Amino acid sequence: MLNEICDLAINLNINIKKKKIAKIKKIIPSTLLGKGLLEEISDHIKKLKINLLICNCPLSPAQQKNLEDFLKIKVTDRVGIIIEIFAKRALSNEGKLQVELAELTYRKSRLVRAWTHLERQRGGTTFIGGPGELQIELDRRLIQEKINKIKKKLKNVSKRRSLQRKLRRKNNFKTFALVGYTNVGKTLLFNKLTKSKQSSKNKLFETLDTKISKIYFDRSKFVGLIDTVGFIKNIPTELIESFKATLEEINQSDYIINVVDSNDVNFKDKIKNTINILKETGASDKKINDIITVFNKIDINNRNYANADKNAYVSALTGKGISNLKEIMQEKLTYA
Repeated sequence: MLNEICDLAINLNINIKKKKIAKIKKIIPSTLLGKGLLEEISDHIKKLKINLLICNCPLSPAQQKNLEDFLKIKVTDRVGIIIEIFAKRALSNEGKLQVELAELTYRKSRLVRAWTHLERQRGGTTFIGGPGELQIELDRRLIQEKINKIKKKLKNVSKRRSLQRKLRRKNNFKTFALVGYTNVGKTLLFNKLTKSKQSSKNKLFETLDTKISKIYFDRSKFVGLIDTVGFIKNIPTELIESFKATLEEINQSDYIINVVDSNDVNFKDKIKNTINILKETGASDKKINDIITVFNKIDINNRNYANADKNAYVSALTGKGISNLKEIMQEKLTYA
């Protein structure tokens, strides 16, 4: 988990000067951390001239503010870092809307009064207007109005996707959805299978926008392949909610392909995390039990892999094992 948050920070070009696993005997509701640990962190901040503290766990709005007040630097949590990465990666209009919704939902809960005066914004246009709203209440209302507008737009996106899926079902157009942890090579595999040229870089959450293209088994037989956003442990609920329209594509696909990095020592845990996220977002038990697991990046080591059961071993970079994966996919269609 410590390596994971470090990778997330590095992807935002954050220079990590100090990292620490803190053992917390008792959670302090106001600051999360005890006074002794806070003073230790404060010493590191002064010595190393640190201007940002990242906590690899969710912080309540009050905890974040109290930590900032005590340490005199900017404080953020795991959720804030992930949302920041998503904001930098979003390219399409839909992706930007989804990320903006997550950002606003996150920010709304963290509005704290940075000012000391207790004046209220006057209601109405004249001095006889009522006491009106506190500035913080006004800010919350404006954010909520913006959230409502974005949700309305995303609802239209969801409707459009639903119509597209109905048309695919009407034409008996079968689809496979690629899922898995971020940065396991899903988009590279998508490109190799569909002969597409989608952006595929060695970055966390490089793909935020759902894409669909055809895989041809022969001239007359083809299926659709859907590339989706990568998963991560403890994915913020704000993002799950915001990406509902995209995640629907996974749940409405005919089959799911879970892509795994074969060189990751924690691949078993990440498979479990992916399965849990799929369940949380509404994937059926039948679909989960029928998942094709693809172990990618086998070109990195010299081990021999034997394809077994529902698993396939491939290199999306070199193309090794791709033909075998296609055979497994065709078997699914044959016995459906």
